[in-house]
Amino acid sequence: MVKKIALGCLLPLVVVGGLGAFAYKALSKSEPKKERSEAVTRGDVEIKVIETGSIEALRKVEVKSKAGGRLDKLFVDEGAVVRQGQILAIIDPQEIDRQVDALRAQLTGAEARYQSALRGTDFQQVQTTTGVSQFEGAVNSALARLKLAEAEATTQPELTRQAIDAAEANLESTQATHDAQQQLLNQMIQVTHPQAIVSAEATLERAKAQAENAQRNRDRQRKLLAQGFVSQRDVDAADTDTRVADSQVREAQQRRDQIENQNRLEVANSKSQIANLRGQVRQTTAALAQAKSNILPTIKNRELENARASYVQALAQLKAAKSNTSQDAMRRSDADAAKSNVIQSKSQLEELLVRQRDTTLYASMAGVVTKRYIEPGEIVQSAVSSFGSGTPVFQIADLGSLIVKINVNEVDINKVRRGLPTEVRIDASGGTTFAGHVRKVAPAALNSASASSSGSGSGGGGSQGVIKFPVEIRVDKSDPRLKPGMSARCTIFIARRKSVLRLPTNCVTGAGTEGTVQIVTKTTKEGKKVETTAPRKVTVGLRGDDFVEVVAGIKEGEWVRPGAYTGPKRKEIEINFDKGPRE
Repeated sequence: MVKKIALGCLLPLVVVGGLGAFAYKALSKSEPKKERSEAVTRGDVEIKVIETGSIEALRKVEVKSKAGGRLDKLFVDEGAVVRQGQILAIIDPQEIDRQVDALRAQLTGAEARYQSALRGTDFQQVQTTTGVSQFEGAVNSALARLKLAEAEATTQPELTRQAIDAAEANLESTQATHDAQQQLLNQMIQVTHPQAIVSAEATLERAKAQAENAQRNRDRQRKLLAQGFVSQRDVDAADTDTRVADSQVREAQQRRDQIENQNRLEVANSKSQIANLRGQVRQTTAALAQAKSNILPTIKNRELENARASYVQALAQLKAAKSNTSQDAMRRSDADAAKSNVIQSKSQLEELLVRQRDTTLYASMAGVVTKRYIEPGEIVQSAVSSFGSGTPVFQIADLGSLIVKINVNEVDINKVRRGLPTEVRIDASGGTTFAGHVRKVAPAALNSASASSSGSGSGGGGSQGVIKFPVEIRVDKSDPRLKPGMSARCTIFIARRKSVLRLPTNCVTGAGTEGTVQIVTKTTKEGKKVETTAPRKVTVGLRGDDFVEVVAGIKEGEWVRPGAYTGPKRKEIEINFDKGPRE
């Protein structure tokens, strides 16, 4: 029963469908196909390149910190308008402040050591000059005694008065030299040497304090490293500071020991000189007593020998005193080394002060904060001392100058040049268009990977292997509706003719300024409208993408037959109800 009902329903449908197909085929065979014609109109003829890209600011910078550390404060946020030089953020300066204080203390100690070395150099020079002058006087005195002894040995022994006078003068000179040397020894023991010891011990105590501070800082940095708050570089710097501080303690200890040894040597040398002078005083006293007594020839000869020995001894002492100039050179070297330490400490302090100032971030240009990358409390990597490029904190852009970056296919790139007018269409603003121009055309193409990855943003498909060139479009006038990151469709006008006679490109054959069109003439034949075509030469102007400018040879309103289709053959489907569909 169900099969009979189904056959009864399908049979009328098949009959109606067959009759409809037969009628359509009959009508299509009876009426010839009407060909399409195009009218000559007036409008614009354009050659253009269309690509899609994204809006960017022409000038934008990423604000990074030269100093690394924890971000303490932020004074601006995204969307804020900033001026050049405005304070944006502050890096926690506690660590760098402690380093500055420690280095200032180190500089104070270095300057104290330098001043102490200068005083030691001056004292050594005075001592050497005094010793040389003293022994030069002793040589002159010994030479005078020798000449007198030689004269007395060859002249009459009765000339005792001259000998007595010379002995008295020699005694006075020797006694004065002895007193001066004794006074110099007392000054060294009571004033100069205690001051040097006190200065050296003060320097040693400061060095020990700095070493303890450096050790505490190293232990603190190691704990912070274990917690992830500082980098290994900060721990290495703390280790270096600790080793430097320990070295300074050893240096201060050695310096104090050196000063104590030098003081002992200076005291021993001065006492030796005083002992020699005492001997000379006794000799001159004995010589005076002898001069006052009766002088025998044998005694004169003995005196002559003693005078000669004294003269030789004075020459040897003068030579030894002059050899002490090497001590002057050593003291000057110590002073130069101390001065170098002062200069080095000053340079390190200036560098730390620069780093201390770098903990404050300033706006490098005026504009709008378009991005804020981190939050307060996060760690910022230095942009100059780390292996990477540093942590960006803000991005500042000048929204008064905007560009659109597009990628143009290599087929069209030779048409594009700087200054060409461009129309920028923003879909996010309801299809609003803005005027612009080509600002820059890249001299080299993107690589395949870049062209492929940027194809979705440039409107050209971006399939792998397509060669594209970066092009920048400058928006002529800024607008609040334009924001970085928006997509924009850019139409670059390579050439344009406005309000000219034009025809579709498929209606004009030929090349250059000469062309041929098929003019359509409509007539009536046997009561039916008939269209005939006749070729006509025309003068062609600009050949655009869709239309061709006609300069002469045709009028507005005339009809033209498009050229024959020269593409691949179109397939037709014929429905045959007996055998089924057939191509």
